[in-house]
Amino acid sequence: MELNSIPRLAPGCRLHPTESVLLIPEGTLNLTGPTREILRMLDGKRNVTDVVTDLLQQFEGADAVEVQRDVLGLLDRLQQRGVVRT
Repeated sequence: MELNSIPRLAPGCRLHPTESVLLIPEGTLNLTGPTREILRMLDGKRNVTDVVTDLLQQFEGADAVEVQRDVLGLLDRLQQRGVVRT
């Protein structure tokens, strides 16, 4: 995953409307921290840089390099599991 990648949830994957879980064909993934907010932003239009920028606006004072690294790491892990696609 790169900063200019435009990630989206894979077919069959969706956020639960009220709980912090991601519904996937095999079951559910529990979401912690800002993961739900990150996944909510994966609309197939925003690139990773847009997601990081939005998070930095929401979490004032957060370290930009750390947020970027964490977002890329999360998306890479979810891409390996087949939950996120570019």
